[in-house]
Amino acid sequence: MTAAPAPLLRRSARSGEPAPAEERGRTMIGEDAVAAIAARAAAEVSGVAGLGGGVRRGRRRVRARVRITGNGGTATLRLRIVLAYPRSARETSRRVREHTAAEVERMTGMSVRCVDIEIAELVRRGRTA
Repeated sequence: MTAAPAPLLRRSARSGEPAPAEERGRTMIGEDAVAAIAARAAAEVSGVAGLGGGVRRGRRRVRARVRITGNGGTATLRLRIVLAYPRSARETSRRVREHTAAEVERMTGMSVRCVDIEIAELVRRGRTA
């Protein structure tokens, strides 16, 4: 019986320890993944009645959009949200911007340049978008 081969890890020439992660490869986070993180974060904010894949406008679905620039280091977010009425659009948008940017930065390591918000609809409490 033979043992399974050990995983190939680049070793430091001096210590024999595995090389730092930055030297072993790189991780690329796609725009769809960042958009999903942004949509989930925005939906967590009180006063947001819907967004992303859950919002229907006629026959089409409204989704969060993301543009990544600078070799994947900077994200520009565009969100379409549905607000619960009667909530302050200004205050809710401010909280969505702050929370979404913080979550995208925390989960991806990207800096968020800006978060553009379009309020697609207002719905009364108790109704869903």
